Amino acid sequence: MKIALLGCSPIVLESALKFHSHEANFSWFIDEPNMDAFYLLPTLGWNDCTSELGFKTLSSQNFDISFVQKTFSWNLWEEKYFNPLIQILGAFQEIKPYKVLSVSKRFLTPNEVIPDRSRFHDLFRVIYQINPEEFIGQQKEANPETYQRLSDEFIQSLQASLEMYEDFDVIFDFRRAVEPSSMSVAGKALGEERINDEKVCKGLNIFQYSPKENVREVILIGSGELSASILMKFDNWLVDPRNRLFIVSHEESPYSSFLEKATEEIKNLLLNLVKRMESEFQHEADLFQEELRGWQDLDDFIRAKKPRPVEPIPRLVFFSGHNVTAIDQLIDKKRLFLTLEKPDWRKGLRQPENNHLDLKTIGVDEVIVANDFKKKNISEYSLVNEIGYFILSPKGYVYKDAWRDNLDELQKIEDQVFKLFSPHSHN
Repeated sequence: MKIALLGCSPIVLESALKFHSHEANFSWFIDEPNMDAFYLLPTLGWNDCTSELGFKTLSSQNFDISFVQKTFSWNLWEEKYFNPLIQILGAFQEIKPYKVLSVSKRFLTPNEVIPDRSRFHDLFRVIYQINPEEFIGQQKEANPETYQRLSDEFIQSLQASLEMYEDFDVIFDFRRAVEPSSMSVAGKALGEERINDEKVCKGLNIFQYSPKENVREVILIGSGELSASILMKFDNWLVDPRNRLFIVSHEESPYSSFLEKATEEIKNLLLNLVKRMESEFQHEADLFQEELRGWQDLDDFIRAKKPRPVEPIPRLVFFSGHNVTAIDQLIDKKRLFLTLEKPDWRKGLRQPENNHLDLKTIGVDEVIVANDFKKKNISEYSLVNEIGYFILSPKGYVYKDAWRDNLDELQKIEDQVFKLFSPHSHN
């Protein structure tokens, strides 16, 4: 049985350790970063991303595991746990730090049937992109005589682009979705492709986002796991009374679905931020009512000379039940204007006063697209129901019992694999 593992996360490492312990041969394509390290996480312990099997493997090769007595960090996890285990596995298995371009059947079309056989009879083909310099160096070392006969022109052509493929019996696709999502959860927003990327942050770039000094109004689109993690980064920024954050969500009550599954620590962080901003606004609203009553009590001739008190606007503004349907940029490129629409079948339960108009336009300095991520638009996702193609989307640590759930899901997949290769299971 020839296996391919795709992805990079604690649960992919755990699957590699398990299949190695079963003496299975596999190739591990590590073509993405460990996404967990990017998120604002609750306080993790070593038991949340390691296993007894991992520590047993390290100890068997005389690696020091006393690091578990130190406070957890992803940097320490990578240095003391992940990298040493990769080193151990690499002595027996193929570790490939290459970008996967495509996963498909070798010959079968998506709906093709093989007479008297299952589709499992055909292998899976993984096409990947390798580092040309690394490949050329390997050939030079392994086959010096052959390398000498290669023309300079041929070597130059390799350096431009080099793709290879390998065929497998079983694929374990444990990659995360990492592609940027659209501003509109229903598809593309009008004008989205024409906007200057300097003012629109999306994809993996949002983890490095921080508002510039002159940025006063930002719009955050989405209210799931990704949006919640980004929102908490605005905690200090929102202390400045000149700053305002708009949150647009198609959910009638933004973050409600996420909070049902979030850890208590993450839930408290998010709710405390929102509560603080609501308390601030309520204080300003109370002052406004007091000033308004005083203004209304003035004589007419005095009131005519004194401006009416200005009604406050929240600095954390929710547009719930809304979609972003268009975006535009003025010629001076200093502000972005987003069109928001709310369909009549959705309620806006958070700050319902923003729902008087079905369509409104909001002007901001910068936009953050946090509608979570989407899968890469390549062929492997036509294989979702294919025998031998297993998918596990790692559950992030902002959720309750994430590591346990990931391990349970891995165990289910492991059980399916053994059934797959049991006698008479497939022709």
